[in-house]
Amino acid sequence: MAQRAWRKIRLQDAVAESDLRSRAETALAAGPLCDHCLGRLFAQVDTGLANAERGRAVRRAVGGPAPPGTCGLCGSLFGALDAWTARARDALAGWEFAVLAVASHADPKIVEREQALWRDVGADLAEPYKQEFNRLLGIRLCDALRCEPDLRHPDIIVVADHAGGKVALTVEPLFASGRYRKLARGLPQCRWPAWPTSIQEIVGDPIGREAGGLDHFFHGCGREDTDVRCLGERPFVVEVIRPHRRRLDWAALTEEINRCGKVEVLGLAPCRRAEVARLKELRPEKTYRAVAILEQEVETATCERLAGLVGTVTQRTPRRVLKRRPDLVRRRRVVALEWKRLGPRALEITVRAQAGAYIKELVSGDGGRTTPSVAEVLAVRAECTELDVLAIHT
Repeated sequence: MAQRAWRKIRLQDAVAESDLRSRAETALAAGPLCDHCLGRLFAQVDTGLANAERGRAVRRAVGGPAPPGTCGLCGSLFGALDAWTARARDALAGWEFAVLAVASHADPKIVEREQALWRDVGADLAEPYKQEFNRLLGIRLCDALRCEPDLRHPDIIVVADHAGGKVALTVEPLFASGRYRKLARGLPQCRWPAWPTSIQEIVGDPIGREAGGLDHFFHGCGREDTDVRCLGERPFVVEVIRPHRRRLDWAALTEEINRCGKVEVLGLAPCRRAEVARLKELRPEKTYRAVAILEQEVETATCERLAGLVGTVTQRTPRRVLKRRPDLVRRRRVVALEWKRLGPRALEITVRAQAGAYIKELVSGDGGRTTPSVAEVLAVRAECTELDVLAIHT
């Protein structure tokens, strides 16, 4: 009979079937079993029952012996759940969390005995011992600590080592998302030895301090060069490693960060790990403001040719970044471009471009590595002396 069918049959009716009754008798004859280990052999039958309750019912149905003082399979591991709960609570002291999961390092000897029993009575209706242990310990901890269980998105994972009798913790990072505006030049996005501070430190240090974390990482939706301002709002996530606290005053942290005057954050709030992956997958178009200084004055009629830059440009990796990026040729799309004069040899160019476009090189041409370019179209040397990100079109 299929597992799905057994789920709907009452246990007392199922054990009356010759096959299941024979399995139960074989299991009890193989060695002393506690109610948990006996009931777990029939975990797929009458699934509204707990394994210990199921084991007691099976024992009564086949007239089996009373539960032993020491289980021959689990070594009375399930009888020690109170002790395991106490160990876990001690390990969790001092950590703030709302969502909990339990995992285990199985005892190889118990696994060997369990698999040997499965070979004799069948494993098709059984549940592994580790799975039941994790569930029962999780229920006890969540009831005692008034937290929620969640195997997919826990704040902390309690890891029980059955062979060693110890409990360890896997502390999940704290993730906080928001958007930043970089108001000053000369500021890298992430920590860099050559610079006294960074956006990561300005934003991440206060969050990490309040969370009592070990360290932090900064994930941005792209980045701007150190000498480029970002006046648009760039999405980011701060990842705090091993945080002791998670319920933070996000409004107060936003106010503290923004007092520095170099960076402004908006919408700071906790998020999940998946937000990091989502950020990395985004490839938004961006709008830039570039100041181009020309080697010599160019007539207005000639500047009108800049409209011809809208379309596809070919860009070989700029010479300024060749030390850290592969030398590749990329094709990027310029979506829109406007310009105005700032002086006889100065132009302000506003350009919306595909993600990954090098705007400084779109101005200078980078010695022919970017084509077409402002310099090529105007037939004059051009240099981008200022660059701002005005908008990130997520």
